[in-house]
This record gives sequence, structure tokens and C-alpha cells, in this order.
Amino acid sequence: MKFFNKYKFSNKSQTLGGTISAVMGLASLGCLSYGVFVAFKKSGNAGIEVGSMGLLALMLAVIGTVIGLLSFKEDDKFYTLSKIGSMLCGILAVFMIAVFIMGLGF
Repeated sequence: MKFFNKYKFSNKSQTLGGTISAVMGLASLGCLSYGVFVAFKKSGNAGIEVGSMGLLALMLAVIGTVIGLLSFKEDDKFYTLSKIGSMLCGILAVFMIAVFIMGLGF
């Protein structure tokens, strides 16, 4: 039963850009969640507070996507957080862009 003893000894670490991207993705998700909570709490009459939360979530998501994708250039690192951060930020950015386009009436 040797397959139970799989140890991974390495001096690799996560990429800095991947860590930043994942944190920005979580911050963007937090801003989006807070904006949705406030909009429901005020029955859709939240105004500029929800709009500013949405724009902040969009900016964090776009910047996080770029940083996450650039982090794949770092050599001899683990890319798990780069993948998670890039995907999370990318999905949030596409979602927020779609929400803003729907808000414009197209």
C-alpha cells in the first residue's frame, strides 16, 4: 500500500500574482454580495451606493484577472491560486459587464 504515502517535498511556493488575484477575486465577490444585499434591503431603491459597489467589484475583477494571467509567467512556482484567482475574477468581470449592459437597456 505505497500509494497512501505520497509526500510532496518542494521548495516551490504559490505565485505572488496568483495570491493577489485570488484576494482581489474574493474582495470583488464581497463587494458584489454586499451590493446585492443592500439592493434587496432597500427594495431596489439603493441608488448610488449599489452602483459604486458594482463598479468597485468590476474594477477589482478586471484588475485581478490581468494580475492572475500575468502571474503564469513566474517560473518554478505552483499555479493553483493563479488559476483560481484568474477564473474567479474573469467570471465576475463577465457577469458584472453583463449586468451593466442590461442596465443600459441594450
